[in-house]
Amino acid sequence: MKPLSILLVEDEVLIRADMREMLEKAGHIVCAECGNGEQAVRLVKENVPDLVIMDIMMPGISGLEVAQCMYSLNIPVVMVTAHSQPQMLQRAESVHVYGYVVKPVSEKNLIAAVQIAYARWKDMYSTHQELDKTKENLRNQKLISQARSIIQDRLGISAGEAHKRLLQESMQRQTTPAQIAQRIIEKIKK
Repeated sequence: MKPLSILLVEDEVLIRADMREMLEKAGHIVCAECGNGEQAVRLVKENVPDLVIMDIMMPGISGLEVAQCMYSLNIPVVMVTAHSQPQMLQRAESVHVYGYVVKPVSEKNLIAAVQIAYARWKDMYSTHQELDKTKENLRNQKLISQARSIIQDRLGISAGEAHKRLLQESMQRQTTPAQIAQRIIEKIKK
């Protein structure tokens, strides 16, 4: 696994120092650290870490609230807590936490949680990108189909000939067929 840039958020200084040592020993870089949620939000925007490791219970904004913010910024979070009750796990799930380590934190559990969390996040990120690309392709195909029908109806030509003309226009203007299709559709709506 490649070394990750990690923001470490833990209000207990000794636990934070121990976790930093464990992470650095495993080859990761602790790019920043703090002891409360407000600082975490500021530091994540300044440092843009690969991953955040955060305590659930902290002064000010709770770790769960900060985790929700990290999710919106597309940064995976591993929660560290002394609380292993089912309702706490459910709350962590609801804010899209990628890992959960119960205190006292062992090096083996922390490093495993980081590795698994980052791998799951990468998989999810890749899936979201693929889905976005598929949606864009479908949208473009719909535009092209609509424009092809307009050309076909207006000029009284076959669908194949209309498609060929759309592609020729696209090449002449050095743009995509979907952009030409969008222009044709917008002209018709006016």
